Amino acid sequence: MTSPRWAGFRTTLRLVPLVLLDAAVVIAAYTAALALRFDGNVPDRSIHFFTYAAPVIAAAYVLGNVLFRIYRTSWKYAGIVDAFNLALSIGVVSIFLFAINAFLSPRHIPLTVNVVAPALILIAMGGIKFWPRLWSSRNPFSGYDIGVKNVLIVGAGHTGQLLAREFLQNPQWQYRPVGFIDDDRRLRGVRIHAVTVRGGRHDIPDVCRSRRVDLIALAIPSAGGAVIREVVGICQTAGVPVRTVPGLRDLVRDAPAAAQLREVTVDDLLGRAQVDIDAEMCAATLHGKSVLITGAAGYIAAELARQVMAFGPAELHLLDVNETGLYDLQRDLESDESRTDIRIWLCDVSERGQVDAVFAQARPHVVFHAAAYKHIPVMEDHPDAALRVNVVGTLNVFAGASDAGARKVVFVSTDKAVNPDNVYGATKRIGELLVTALGQDSKTAFAAVRFGNVMGSRGSVVPLFLRQIERGGPVLLTDPETTRYYMSVDEAASLVIQAASFADQGQIFLLDMGEKIRTADLAEKMIRLKGLVPGRDIQVVYTGMRPGEKLHEELVGASERLLHTHHPKIYLTEGRTTVAHDELVGKINELANNLPRSREEIAARLHALARIDLRDTGEEPAQRVDVRDARASSDPGT
Repeated sequence: MTSPRWAGFRTTLRLVPLVLLDAAVVIAAYTAALALRFDGNVPDRSIHFFTYAAPVIAAAYVLGNVLFRIYRTSWKYAGIVDAFNLALSIGVVSIFLFAINAFLSPRHIPLTVNVVAPALILIAMGGIKFWPRLWSSRNPFSGYDIGVKNVLIVGAGHTGQLLAREFLQNPQWQYRPVGFIDDDRRLRGVRIHAVTVRGGRHDIPDVCRSRRVDLIALAIPSAGGAVIREVVGICQTAGVPVRTVPGLRDLVRDAPAAAQLREVTVDDLLGRAQVDIDAEMCAATLHGKSVLITGAAGYIAAELARQVMAFGPAELHLLDVNETGLYDLQRDLESDESRTDIRIWLCDVSERGQVDAVFAQARPHVVFHAAAYKHIPVMEDHPDAALRVNVVGTLNVFAGASDAGARKVVFVSTDKAVNPDNVYGATKRIGELLVTALGQDSKTAFAAVRFGNVMGSRGSVVPLFLRQIERGGPVLLTDPETTRYYMSVDEAASLVIQAASFADQGQIFLLDMGEKIRTADLAEKMIRLKGLVPGRDIQVVYTGMRPGEKLHEELVGASERLLHTHHPKIYLTEGRTTVAHDELVGKINELANNLPRSREEIAARLHALARIDLRDTGEEPAQRVDVRDARASSDPGT
């Protein structure tokens, strides 16, 4: 093993040639400056003086380079900052020598020499130090083998130029950038790293044909979902594979990822931006507290558990009937560094005795209630199960939390609770009614968070489409005009935690779901992302609307309006009538204890119970309110 002292000595030895070369450059520059000043006829006294002064002058410039860490710079990758540091080193030393020479008498080296020589030093020393980079860039398109792929980069911004530079400096990756695509007309024809901006997004097919493009790389990480979908659609019409790159923050964390082009995913198509939350506010709610999550083995609740763990709760209680799911989640969350006590509870929320026993032992401060049956067609066939788990189970959790002295309970709701057309939506609407009703006489703060479809969750069309495509089709759609709202699971979990941090009694929050997306468009792009053609390789079959399904989902009820909260992606709903606690709980217990025999009657009773708050308002549930209109109505002056 090499000792640190020996390693330092070897480093110093490697610097000796560089120092001697710089000293030679300085002496040569001053010699040339003297020759220029005296037109080649330098006086003997100046030559004699310079003979003694040259080592001192050279040492001064070398010392300046040491102080400005010029010898610590890798000039093969040098940039503007490194060139500026070199100029600064030469400039500071030159000013110092000029000042000294100005006070010498007699003055054997004219002051003009102290001006010309530094300029020559900068040119010569800069040329020598930048030579490795200049040599490697002498022909940016050399070094490629026969199997090279011509890459068209969409986006001439920071990420795009970084990607192009990486490809050019590393020809062994066999990606040759042949052009940029950017909608900024000011960049048309501009060359970036010797690569030309060849047009906008609508020019992609023509550029692909003229430049024989083999691959299109999307370098627009900040673009919204609508832009990504349009660009991907244009690229797919060109018949060229599409890949994407991570954002700059990912590149900084993992430099080798710069050239790791990955396939475009559904997340990219939907284009949900990264959500920033108030970490301090969330930590104040969760850090050092006991937190309980029901339905923890589910897709959304499991992500919620992972994000809650990041805030350092003292205890995290995971409740579900899914033994394997709970076991796997507990193993995923446990680590040697974590001080959080993680406990799993096998518990059926529809059994009040089990729920009370768990809450009596866990004594949670904060409860996230996500346990529910979610598949709409299944709930239409089994409304009794929906009543037992989604309604009675919610009532049991709320009551157990209140009796155990929980400070806050957050109910995970859905957009299907707005004007519910199916049993699942009706049960979730009843849960929202319980939120507003139970808070009337409880010290526990109850709140609900409503949002739309979560990509990848159970019942979501995204994993269903992927399975159908992998099987070779057909992809089954209900109606060509169906639209849905989508968000990523990490975004949903983050905003639920943020809403919990400032939730107050009986409040119902709505997450900003962005724009509606046609399910047919999403399915078509997912097929094309696999390199297949809809209607030729994969058939798309429309089956018609199933019982309980809506053509267009809603986020806001007709009588509701939205108010701004502490977070721009979270809105507070206001305007629905509150149902009395005793009346609502009494009707739920009456239905559960005297269950009708027919599922049609159970479903009808659930729908009636979900609309109990509308009985005296005369509200028409069929009226549709778009979230964008609701946003506008919440703004002052509208």
